[in-house]
This record gives sequence, C-alpha cells and structure tokens, in this order.
Amino acid sequence: MPCWITWVNKMAVGLEQVFNVTPALVKDCYYIVDQTRPGEATVLYNTLREDVERRGHVMFVFNGTAFPLGFIKGQILRIPDFKSVGVVGIQSKIDYLFVDKKYQRAGIGALLLRAYESYCRDNGVGNIILYSAPTVQATGFYAKNGYVRMNGNLLMAKVLGMSSH
Repeated sequence: MPCWITWVNKMAVGLEQVFNVTPALVKDCYYIVDQTRPGEATVLYNTLREDVERRGHVMFVFNGTAFPLGFIKGQILRIPDFKSVGVVGIQSKIDYLFVDKKYQRAGIGALLLRAYESYCRDNGVGNIILYSAPTVQATGFYAKNGYVRMNGNLLMAKVLGMSSH
C-alpha cells in the first residue's frame, strides 16, 4: 500500500490509499464532511464502506498523528465509446474531497487530488469529472488545479495526461 509522508504545521502526516474502511474511519470522515455539508455527511456515513470495499471505489486519506485531516473518494467508470464499437472509454468521477476546516489552505486538498489523479493515470483514465460545491473557494481550488467548468454550471472536468511510468 503506497504511503507518502509530508509535514503540515510541523506534524508528520501520511497520505495512503484505503482498501478497508474501519468504523473509526467512517466516523472521522463523517466529522470532516459534517463541518460544512451535513446532508452529504449522512449519505457518506451510510455508503462509504460499501463503496470502497464492495464497489471498488478509490479512496485516499491524509492522516494526521491522531486522526485523518482529509480524504478523497471517487470511482472509475467504463463508458462505451459509441464512435468505435467495442471500445470502452475510461473516466473517473470524484465523489468527495474534504479537508478538516482547521487544516484547509495547508496544501492537503492538492496532495489528495494529485494522488487520486496519479492513480487514475496509472489505471488508464482519460479524464476526471466532478460536481463542485457552489462556493468560490471550491470552484477556485479546482480551477487552480486544472479543472474547467462545463456548460457554465458546477460540473467540472480535467483531461489527464499520460502516466510517466
């Protein structure tokens, strides 16, 4: 399991991919989402374990010394390419990207996003889509990281380059 170590506010923290969702992780992620979007926190609480363990969704967590500081979860979708019969396009949809309010603007969201994008590139994903929160902070964050608005609404997308591996 890959793990990247970095420093935030002089604390050693690690970024890791999650394969098994523990009850404690569900509770911690619920807390992070509940700070800003309580309705989504309830949905996340009820589906997180099933999404990751049974449906194969991709999840990375940015761990602090005692608890997660942020996480990203998404899914890889195999889309039929109707222009070339039999060929399947692969794209990804980010379902959640949240950082604990106390640690926002510390680079954690960008690290989570880069880890997710790297995973997607390594698995043949051509582009990533997401629905941004309707805030200037959220849409600005995604725009800064190369995502563009589609049709003037909250749907945003990014075309990925090829993996360097």
